[in-house]
Amino acid sequence: MKKILFTLLVFSSFHTFIYLQKCCAQNPLVKKWDKRFGGDDADNILSIQQTADGGFMLGGQSWSGNVGDKTQACWGLTDYWIVKTDSLGNRQWDKDFGGVDFDWFYSIQQTSDHGYILGGFSSSGISGDKTQATRGLGDYWIVKVDSMGIKQWDKDFGGTDDDILYSVQQTSDGGYILGGNSLSGMGGDKSQGSRGLNDFWIVKTDSMGIKQWDVDFGGTDIDGIYSIQQTRDGGFIFGGFSNSGIGGDKTQNTWGVLDYWIVKTDSLGNKQWDKDFGGTEYDYLHSIQQTSDDGYILGGWTYSGIGGDKTAPLLGTTDFWIVKIDSSGIKQWDRGYGGTDWEDDFGNISQVAGGGYLIAGTSYSSISGNKTENNLGTEQTWVLKTDSFGNVIWDKTVLSMGHDEKGLIIETRDGCYVIASMTSAGIGGEKTQTSRGANDYWILKYCETLHAAFASPTSVCPGSCIDFISLSLNATNYQWFFPGATPATSTDVNPTNICYANPGSYDVQLIAFNTNGSDTLTLNNYITVYPSPPPQSITQNGDTLFAIAGSASYQWYFNGNIINGATDYFYVAQSSGDYNVVATDANGCEVEAAIFNVIAGLTPALSKGEGVMVFPNPVVDKCTIHNALPIAIGITMGTAIKISIYNLVGEKILAGNREQFGRSDILQLDCTLLPSGMYYVYIDNGENVLRGKFVKQ
Repeated sequence: MKKILFTLLVFSSFHTFIYLQKCCAQNPLVKKWDKRFGGDDADNILSIQQTADGGFMLGGQSWSGNVGDKTQACWGLTDYWIVKTDSLGNRQWDKDFGGVDFDWFYSIQQTSDHGYILGGFSSSGISGDKTQATRGLGDYWIVKVDSMGIKQWDKDFGGTDDDILYSVQQTSDGGYILGGNSLSGMGGDKSQGSRGLNDFWIVKTDSMGIKQWDVDFGGTDIDGIYSIQQTRDGGFIFGGFSNSGIGGDKTQNTWGVLDYWIVKTDSLGNKQWDKDFGGTEYDYLHSIQQTSDDGYILGGWTYSGIGGDKTAPLLGTTDFWIVKIDSSGIKQWDRGYGGTDWEDDFGNISQVAGGGYLIAGTSYSSISGNKTENNLGTEQTWVLKTDSFGNVIWDKTVLSMGHDEKGLIIETRDGCYVIASMTSAGIGGEKTQTSRGANDYWILKYCETLHAAFASPTSVCPGSCIDFISLSLNATNYQWFFPGATPATSTDVNPTNICYANPGSYDVQLIAFNTNGSDTLTLNNYITVYPSPPPQSITQNGDTLFAIAGSASYQWYFNGNIINGATDYFYVAQSSGDYNVVATDANGCEVEAAIFNVIAGLTPALSKGEGVMVFPNPVVDKCTIHNALPIAIGITMGTAIKISIYNLVGEKILAGNREQFGRSDILQLDCTLLPSGMYYVYIDNGENVLRGKFVKQ
């Protein structure tokens, strides 16, 4: 009646071992390929993204001539250099853009027309690819190219001093948002004076790079921006570092020397709110991204220990520091990551499919803290993947024989990862190509190991249904096979209500897929379906209802409701109605019997209110009488008690007194020699008689 479905997740040590062997690894990444790009001098990568065709766009600055992988010489001291690859990292084309002086690249993004927007800092006048003179010492310089890297236009924006562009993004209206640092007062393209020594400066342009508006944000000291992004409400979020106190646009004091500072504006650049996050020392924000819950994830590096907004201890000299905030800028949690040395450059942070985060930078640390691999060279790129609460899932040290800088990571559309670094290394570690110059661009593709694994109950009763839990790693699609069950197949991640009707042993197979392949796990005789328990029935003798004896446990029900304490194989009916009993065998399997329209009060029950109970009933060999002490019938301990047993025709078969049967309230009678039939038990103290009855099989 009350059938128990075995839907709880139960692990045996064997199945835990399977899970550990197939699923869990500190670093599950498998390298697919690596590529190096460089000229004869220093080439420093600072940006990477996957393109619409599945390839990759790499951007940075170059000092190299037209040698090696570089097909154009620099115009000046340093130029922008971009490299387009296919999906396997093979170079398709490269382009150099610059004037005759310093042109320092920071940002690239593919645009809606499949071209690209490039941005950075320029001190060049009109020359080379630059068509406008600088306004001050250095200006923002953006270059728009088509899908093959052919320049379409370029624009210069600046005030009367240094203005350094760190981030450029295309906006939803087809224009561009530019974010960087400004030392300039009002003048040139800058319509507002500086609040302090250095401010955030935001410039909005149309699709042709024509300025629509600009706005300055700052406190009374130094404020530097590194990252900007348009938000889903059409506004903008941007951030960097600040050592300003309350003043100007800043509404909170710093906790330490430098803090993270972020500003949220509407679509026209009007400030909606700002927030400061920091510890007691130096904290530099490098990357900010809106998350799927409309909050934001902030990433940078820190010198601070516990204090202020920082709840994580400092593990080394410097650590990476991540802060998660909600849509209003309220901190939800923070995490620190590092070894016992320097975590030097912070590259980027991004949210990945499933809600976790990728973090990248570089590290000098050996195995310690969160770092599980030693460096091979001096400074190596270090990346981590976390869950949605910042708990580390895995970390990876990208090994080379040299010194690596920057450290960037992106998730690719096939669920893998591409990591980018600038490196001085030759062949060695995970680098398979020689060095071209002082520094080269270096990119690597990794995929997480695909493993099929699952868990479920492994032993059930006939007619029971099972829920299966996939523990597969890095799978996107699933094919399950359940021979002997209904249904026999499923493509669900976690199949439910897989039902087994018949006793036996059954195999389970799971094939886990992603775009990189499949992994199959087959467990033979994984599911055991116990034999069916023997059938039950209920017989009635007077007011007493009898189930078939021999089950491990019993539970009686009256009119569908459980009868508390009714757990023997017999039950004395107290009321007229319908009765059910559920008998459970040693395997925990249940069988049910019912009897309907029981009428109570026909004959004296085994325990008719006077407190005497006889069991088991029917009796095979020994019969036990409960509650037979004299106090049960209200007399003193010295009173003689007579106990008699009569058959159905009134013949006395057995007789004795209390001393013969013992002084306990539990009396045992040996009924082995009694013929089969019905018998009555009488307990007589001379004033009162207690009566019960039993059946001898």
